[in-house]
Amino acid sequence: MDVLITGGTGFIGRQLVERLGSAYVVTRDLQRARQSKLPTGAQLVGWPDQSRPLELPAGVQPTAIVNLMGESVAGQRWNDAFKQRLRSSRIDGTRQLIAGLRKSGAWPKVFVSASAVGYYGERGDEKLSETAGPGQGFLAQLAVDWEAATAPLVAEGVRVVLLRIGIVLGRDGGALAQMLPLFRWGLGGRLGSGRQWFPWIHEQDIVGLILWALENQAVAGPVNAVAPGCVTNAEFTKAIGRQLGRPTILPAPRFGLKLALGEFADSLLSSQRVVPEVALRGGYTFHYPDLSQALAELFPR
Repeated sequence: MDVLITGGTGFIGRQLVERLGSAYVVTRDLQRARQSKLPTGAQLVGWPDQSRPLELPAGVQPTAIVNLMGESVAGQRWNDAFKQRLRSSRIDGTRQLIAGLRKSGAWPKVFVSASAVGYYGERGDEKLSETAGPGQGFLAQLAVDWEAATAPLVAEGVRVVLLRIGIVLGRDGGALAQMLPLFRWGLGGRLGSGRQWFPWIHEQDIVGLILWALENQAVAGPVNAVAPGCVTNAEFTKAIGRQLGRPTILPAPRFGLKLALGEFADSLLSSQRVVPEVALRGGYTFHYPDLSQALAELFPR
């Protein structure tokens, strides 16, 4: 299987290349990518202007594509310009990727595309399998439009898998890496009430689910990429404190988060009790279904 990966230089993409052994990795900046010590087996494909269709080099005809492109939703306060960048990096980028495939005349057999649990919006204690409808709000609409951008592939007979990814836990990247300094300093705490559900997944399992989706021809459509052991934010906070041996007694109140982060705070306070029904029914075995087990692997005492 010849696999092409967009977002292959990122946190998840690098691990995926290592597991695959070889892959075409799409990058905007070839020089920077060459200097970033990508895993052995990464063959770089330049795409400097992602507002134009991807041009595949001669002889490159991938049979599988993993689409991980998309600017992080964290890192700054949201304004209209930033929200447009989030949309463009996901929706417009996916459309131009597909336009490039159409131009090359070489459709892949399978297209695994990132989406997000933000698709479900604020849902309280409702259990959310892949059959649940979309929620309300900016992130929900972003995910809806992101998934809809893959429709031309379905029309061409390509098997499309949409991974609705939760909070990825890893040592060297993802949301947890941004949280750890506060927890290590003893300043970690629940967000708001802490009662909101917090869908998470270990870094090994998000890569494992991508490989499973590539290889399992019976899988198509949305797949909740979260661990079975969904917990509340308060439970998540206590588990990190126990693993690191640090107190977690300083909650971040809702009004403080809204004041500091603006609209982005809504994504931290929304509740999504997401269940990986498709993966479990399809026979995927999670390496880390339990949060305490996942944290123990990531941060052994």
